[in-house]
Amino acid sequence: MALVAAIALSYSYSPLTALETGLGFALLLAAAGFLWLTYRRWPIPASDGSVGLLLGLLWSIEISINNFIAPPLPGRDIIDNCFWAAIGISMLVYAALRAHRANRLAGGLVAGIWTGLVSGLLACCMALSVIVFAMPFITRDPLNLAEWAALGTTSSAPSMAAYFAFETFAGAFLHLLVLGAGMGAALGFLGGLLGVGWRRISRL
Repeated sequence: MALVAAIALSYSYSPLTALETGLGFALLLAAAGFLWLTYRRWPIPASDGSVGLLLGLLWSIEISINNFIAPPLPGRDIIDNCFWAAIGISMLVYAALRAHRANRLAGGLVAGIWTGLVSGLLACCMALSVIVFAMPFITRDPLNLAEWAALGTTSSAPSMAAYFAFETFAGAFLHLLVLGAGMGAALGFLGGLLGVGWRRISRL
């Protein structure tokens, strides 16, 4: 939330971007409240937290490659897809194992939600940190330079840094909501079905 506040102070340039940072702050506050309330009632298994952190580290490596190494296309897309596939398969397999062990679909679903949320939060924080602490890398990226040259004159952003601050900001919360919690819940449900089905088939 401190990173969101720093971005708002440094790069907001319109009511829309101020609203965007306000929504981001509210989402992180809601996530913190959800984690606190849920953990008090249903403590997260250590294995779920560890897997979530490992998957979040993979997202952070992918974000670092894109922003600090900045490989050209199509290599960048291939790298992104490889990380996405590795993380998604890992979530699915882990959820299936947890459901198989518990013999409950809910075991896989809970595992998917926790690992997705933890990994998404870590990825979100990484992307926000890049905006706050590593903006020169973003503005030196050849792909970003080409995009700014094509769209800069039609954008309401006062600078390339402000434009890409909010492009990256949106990507940060995409990792939290869609690639984190959303993908984790979907793969957790599917993994739960596979794990329970695997256990029942193995009993035949």
